[in-house]
Amino acid sequence: MQEIPGSNPQTHTAGEHRTTSERIPEQISGISEHIADMYNQFRESGYYSSIQDSKHQLREYIKNNPLQSVLYSAGAGLLLGLLFHRKR
Repeated sequence: MQEIPGSNPQTHTAGEHRTTSERIPEQISGISEHIADMYNQFRESGYYSSIQDSKHQLREYIKNNPLQSVLYSAGAGLLLGLLFHRKR
């Protein structure tokens, strides 16, 4: 069984620094920054505002038609259940 680096619980006192192997590697930090930049670009795009508009329209539809919304959801759940049902 392999151990994951940094998974052993260690008590660190105040002022004691962790070793380099316990820090987040620079590659992962770079990837995280890249993903954050991509997310921010997406939020500034027209697609994000389009999705937000659709979300608000859907909420209004559900508020105005609660019974139909529940029936649509139940029908979709039943259909997906039948599609993914495995016989044992």
